[in-house]
Amino acid sequence: MLVAAISVLFVCGASGMLLSAWIASPPTGKGFWRLTLLLIVVGIGFGGGLRFVGLTTALPPMGATSAGLLAASMLALVVFGVGVGTKPQAPRFAILGLSAGLALASVLTDPSLLPANASGVAAAIYIVGRLTLTTAMGSVLLAMLLAHWYLIQPTMPVAPLNRVLRLFIATEILELFLVGTIVVLHWPEWSSGPGGIMRAFVLGDALFVAVRLILGVLAPLGLGWMTWKTVQLRSLQSATGILYAAIAFVLFGEVISLFLSLATGQPF
Repeated sequence: MLVAAISVLFVCGASGMLLSAWIASPPTGKGFWRLTLLLIVVGIGFGGGLRFVGLTTALPPMGATSAGLLAASMLALVVFGVGVGTKPQAPRFAILGLSAGLALASVLTDPSLLPANASGVAAAIYIVGRLTLTTAMGSVLLAMLLAHWYLIQPTMPVAPLNRVLRLFIATEILELFLVGTIVVLHWPEWSSGPGGIMRAFVLGDALFVAVRLILGVLAPLGLGWMTWKTVQLRSLQSATGILYAAIAFVLFGEVISLFLSLATGQPF
């Protein structure tokens, strides 16, 4: 189960980094892009590789459509990477956007997105949850990497980092509503069993949902706001430190969500 969660986390996180890199499109040198593209390729290669070698028994095979879209995304990424640092940049970033779109389409067409018995509200939670996993992990990782780069190029405008932070904060706000919907969905089950809601907190899944809400959503949301304020003051070194903490909390919350969903077959 844990291997399956890691596989999804790596592929979605790398795809989210790709999307965030396109949204930011920072005017950095080749070094930033080489490191970013390397992390994206390694993340997708490792996560996808776990699926292809059959270690993720809790997940169905990736499927021809999803795998094909992911391969096309990587091909477009290679084309972008070959031209990094050349002029003009606008067409190059259009290729990066194409790669990001294909990666996102691969995430949404992955058979692991929806369990066979998911429908209605549960199906919507699965889809939105996979999208927020992708943008939350990807945006916070890209923001941390980009914030580091301002220490190398201190005169670079902060607009690219601001765009990524907007995506991160918007994602966490959406996750706040998502967790609220999850609580409403599971509340009858938690409150109707022996011992009621207290037993659900002590021995059931309610405690993990509460931990995810506090540490995996509210904490990153607060840290995202703090990062935003420090960036406006151009205190980029402080912003980098805050983003380290944000990554840890986001990772903690998303692992809880993935593991519970895979273990129970219900959306968390």
